[in-house]
Amino acid sequence: MSLILFAFSQTQVFGRSVYDPSAEEAYISLEGTTATFAGSISDLNVTKFLDSVEGRVVETLVVASGGGEINAGMRLGEWVFDNQADVVVETMCMSSCANYVFTAGRRKIIRANAIVGWHGNALQNKGMTDADVRAEIIQAYDQLDEQARNKLDLEVLLAQGIQQLREYMENSKANQARFFEKIDVDEYICRVGNEEYGVRSFFLLSVEDMAKFGVRDVLAPDDYELTDLEPYRRMGKSVEFVRLTNSEKP
Repeated sequence: MSLILFAFSQTQVFGRSVYDPSAEEAYISLEGTTATFAGSISDLNVTKFLDSVEGRVVETLVVASGGGEINAGMRLGEWVFDNQADVVVETMCMSSCANYVFTAGRRKIIRANAIVGWHGNALQNKGMTDADVRAEIIQAYDQLDEQARNKLDLEVLLAQGIQQLREYMENSKANQARFFEKIDVDEYICRVGNEEYGVRSFFLLSVEDMAKFGVRDVLAPDDYELTDLEPYRRMGKSVEFVRLTNSEKP
């Protein structure tokens, strides 16, 4: 099970070639003390990355990712934090990349026209529900031919799916609590735009507002909040900046 991924299929943004942040098989490289991870954050991709950098000195991680599985994101983020690596965002760092990789960096560098976007975490109010799981399982079941359906007990499948979701979310919440305590960041940064400002999808924060949650040492263009978001919106994704109205975080 995983949170909904933020996946961009295009590899051309702003008229120039970029890493594909949604690639199922991540692009991974290591040149000197700089590593690159571009693609979906999956267990397999993170394992490949960690294997490739084992025993090597890495000072900088260049990342381009639309997100992925939350526990895999925490594994990658913990490596970033333990190695005190700088994180450089190329194009985008969204969802679990923003939650767990960007926040863990020693310095966080957002390149021109790149964005960092959140849309919830393991504690979000509107996560996947038992009803969502039931609907997905029933839909998949209905697509099977009659012979295949006759071999399955739908009620057993539903019970197993719901139980697996509950166990997954409880484990993820426990892992997340330990992770954010370790890196000394308030996890609410991942949810504030959705739960306090009504953003239905991805929200972006100013460098000043990031600092209110403990995400410091962020280097971004002076006009970061004026970044042109239309290329992302044309891809069918809702992305917007949120400016916290209070001097303190909610």
